[in-house]
Amino acid sequence: MKKLSKNLQEIIELLNDCNFHDGTSLGEKLNITRAGIWKLIRKLQDYGVGFEAIKGKGYRLTKPLILLNKNIIKKQIKTKLSIETFATISSTMDYFKENHDHKNIKICLAELQTTGRGRFNRKWHSPFAQNLTFSIGYPFAKDISQLAGLSTVVGISICQSLKNYQLPKALKLKWPNDIIYDEKKLAGVLIEIEAETNGWCNAIIGIGLNANLQHCSKQTISQPWTSLKTITGKYIDRNLLCINIIKYLLANLEKFSKQGLTPFMSIWKNYDYLYGKKVTLQNFNKKLTGIAQGINKSGHLLLRQRNEKIIECSSGETSISKTLQK
Repeated sequence: MKKLSKNLQEIIELLNDCNFHDGTSLGEKLNITRAGIWKLIRKLQDYGVGFEAIKGKGYRLTKPLILLNKNIIKKQIKTKLSIETFATISSTMDYFKENHDHKNIKICLAELQTTGRGRFNRKWHSPFAQNLTFSIGYPFAKDISQLAGLSTVVGISICQSLKNYQLPKALKLKWPNDIIYDEKKLAGVLIEIEAETNGWCNAIIGIGLNANLQHCSKQTISQPWTSLKTITGKYIDRNLLCINIIKYLLANLEKFSKQGLTPFMSIWKNYDYLYGKKVTLQNFNKKLTGIAQGINKSGHLLLRQRNEKIIECSSGETSISKTLQK
C-alpha cells in the first residue's frame, strides 16, 4: 500500500503536455537532482507508464496521464465522506477490511491494484492510472437480509452517470453485476456485506470501470471488453468520471436505504440485458437454464423453465445459452 509521492505527482503534471522536457529543467522545477529525476522516471516505467527518451531532448509521455486527485473529487461531492487515494494497493476492497469505519461513508481509490479481483476471485486487470477502480464503504441501518438487490442499484447508478458521455449505443446491465456495451464488458461490481450489531450493516462496494484501457491481450482479459476511450475516441478524465459515479451512487444508495428496490424496478427494465433471452445460470455445482424474466423486488433473477414454472435465483453467474437444456 503506497501513496503517490509529491515529486511523482509533480513530474507527471509537468510531463502531461506530452512534450519533451530535459532532466536539468525538470530537476530545477522540482528542486531535485537529475539523478532524482531519473529515479522518478524509472518508478513510472515500473508502473507501466509509457515514455519516450531522446538524448539531448529529455523525456516525454507517449499519451496523457491525469492522476486521481481526492481534493478535486471531494470538492464536488456535497455528502460528508472521506476519500483516500493510493498509487498501489493490494485491493481497494481489502483496504476496508484493514480500516474499519462502519458508521461513516468512506471511499478508497487506487491507480494500481496488485491483487484486484471481481466475482469468484477472478483477477481484474487494470494498468496504472488507466481505469477507474475504487471501493466505497457505506453503512446501512438495516438487516443484511434487506440489502438484496444492492448490486442492481449500483449498476443502475453507473449507467446513469455515463449519460453525459453520449455513447452511440445503449448501456445494458447483465445480472447480477456487469455493465455491458455493444456485447462487451465495460464495468463490473463486487459487493461484500459485513453484518454489525444493533441492526446495522456495512456494505463494501467495489467498482471497476474501463476508462482509458485500449490494448490488452486475450491472455490477460479472456472475455470481450471495451472502454470509454475506445467507444468515444477521447481521453477520459477519471476525476470527472469518478465524481459523476459517486454523485449518482450516493443519491441512489440513500433512496435504496429508505425505500428498498421498488423505485428502481422500472429503471432496471430499461437496462436489462438478459430479459427474454435463453440463460444458463451456474451457481457452484448447480446449473439452471431458462428464459430470463427480469428481477423481483429482492433483486433475484427470474427464470422461466420449460414447464412454465418461474424460479427465483439469488446468486450465480449467467451466460447466454444457445439451446435450453432439460
